[in-house]
Amino acid sequence: ELSAESMAASSSRNGRFPFCLAVLMLFVASTKGKIIRLDNQNFESKTQASRGEYSGYWVVNFCDKSARCKKLDGIMADLSNELKRTSKGLVFASVDFEDPLNANLLERFNVAEAPTLIFIEQAHYAKYSSRTYSKSKVKNFAQSHANSETFKPVPKPKDVIEETIGPILEGLAGFVFFWPVAFLMNLGLAEMPARILWFGVLYVSGKTFEETVWNKHCSKKKKKREAKEAAKKRERSKKEEDSTTSSKVKEAIKRRTKRKK
Repeated sequence: ELSAESMAASSSRNGRFPFCLAVLMLFVASTKGKIIRLDNQNFESKTQASRGEYSGYWVVNFCDKSARCKKLDGIMADLSNELKRTSKGLVFASVDFEDPLNANLLERFNVAEAPTLIFIEQAHYAKYSSRTYSKSKVKNFAQSHANSETFKPVPKPKDVIEETIGPILEGLAGFVFFWPVAFLMNLGLAEMPARILWFGVLYVSGKTFEETVWNKHCSKKKKKREAKEAAKKRERSKKEEDSTTSSKVKEAIKRRTKRKK
């Protein structure tokens, strides 16, 4: 009777053992759960977090490269594979906490440390409040749709206007003559003065463009048009002069011929 060691040796000699090992590794990799990587660019389009449109129930982990985050990442990968049949609609994702481009996401969801786990459902989100990230607790948090946590409305993402004009308004809000801006910002309507200021800047820049570039362009065109018209007038006057001179010459010739006769 052949032992396991002799069978492995014979199979390796025949070239079957590396093939079986490769198939086994491929099977293990395929059974590992999928975690979607989110960032500031694709977060809203994939999760529909602030719109409330259904795109699944999202369990998002704001993580860095620490050992604690890597352990939680592995737990989420296992749960993604384990719950894909029993809990339909659950989507496990992660956001890089250390990436400076994701600063807006950290600000939106008030994330101050890694790891931070949140659950997003119908334009509302809840934070994982426990300090221990065991598999059973994270599983219960995901399966129960975070029913033991407090839900808050998902803040809308900042648009280009708010990102560019917002910091300027925050700096100007301290001045006395800018008290209306400060009042609106306290009411949560910072976007309104931002848009007003933005359109004001566009209007002034448009007027400046009109007064400088466009007017110069129009004046050049006008000068060219006037030069063409002046050249045409000169040609007409020349033709008229030529015609008058030719008619005078003809009349003089006629008079001479009459006198000779």
